[in-house]
Amino acid sequence: MPKRPRGSGSLYKPRGSRFWWTQVRTETGRLRESTRKTNRQEAEKILAVRLGEVASGLRRAEPKSLTVADLLEELRRDYQLNERASLPQLDSRIKNHLAPALGLVRAVNFGSIHVTDYQRRRKRKGAKPATINRELEHVRAAFARAVEDGVLSRAPKIRMLSVENVRTGFLEHVEYRSLRVALPAYLRALFVVSYYCGCRLGELLKLKWSQVDFTAGQIWLEPGKTKDKTARVLPIYRDMETELRQAFRFRNENFPNCPWVFSHGGRRIVDLRKAWHTACKLAGVEITFHDLRRTAARNMDRAGVPHNVIKRIMGHKTDAMFSRYRIVAQSDLAEAARKAEGLFARLDAEAGASGGVIQ
Repeated sequence: MPKRPRGSGSLYKPRGSRFWWTQVRTETGRLRESTRKTNRQEAEKILAVRLGEVASGLRRAEPKSLTVADLLEELRRDYQLNERASLPQLDSRIKNHLAPALGLVRAVNFGSIHVTDYQRRRKRKGAKPATINRELEHVRAAFARAVEDGVLSRAPKIRMLSVENVRTGFLEHVEYRSLRVALPAYLRALFVVSYYCGCRLGELLKLKWSQVDFTAGQIWLEPGKTKDKTARVLPIYRDMETELRQAFRFRNENFPNCPWVFSHGGRRIVDLRKAWHTACKLAGVEITFHDLRRTAARNMDRAGVPHNVIKRIMGHKTDAMFSRYRIVAQSDLAEAARKAEGLFARLDAEAGASGGVIQ
């Protein structure tokens, strides 16, 4: 067989394989892939396609030394650059779980076997499916970023565990009053704003005092700082004004250069899990901070606030997303039954008065 011209790639059959494989030189190294073809002429056509992809920059060899730890570090730098409020959570998950278990795995070799093994080991240690999924979402995001940057040609498929422990908690108003007292002073304003407006925690933690207008009674969420990158306006009402004004006075007296609305010791709050858990225990309440978002949606709906207004305040784009949060509580069902009971009692009375009888 005549020797192929330099730069035109090559075909070969690895020992024990019935398929032809292509080998193409790229700027980053040799790219070897199976054609899944046993016919040489068909394999030649695939080789020609791959040569074209390499020439146009659509395909490149992946650096074999790149590890999952390297990808996670790039993701961490991105979080840091964009001042993501969840950076401490990412750091914790990388340090305690992801790096020890997956860090040394080469990115080009990473696959479903590593995902399954990680899931099994984490479950044996008592981690819940939702927690494991959140950790693996970081791995998925790290690979997606590498593909977007052209470092890798493809990302592995990471299948998540099914989650049945869906949270449907609400905070009743009497519980709100108890928890408000139990929380440390620096968290009260954050808690109250979230309870009344249902804003995402990450969006609230980015708020600066320049976005709070006490005269207009409004808080402005800037475009690019919200989850959907659009601007929103939150109303300031009831306990929100009291707590925000108190936080503003404390900041002016003690940390006048601190721009953040929700701060502790002059620094922006980034992690409140420990303080939140302690306060919930003191107040005798089992609730997550995210449940405040669900509670706010239900309370505004009960108050008769139009659904399109609630969606604008909370940042819901679709009715389907809004309906996930406007969950009916047991007390609502009891109230609905009471009202229906009254309606049918009246109907029965009217039917009796008119002499209506079923023959």
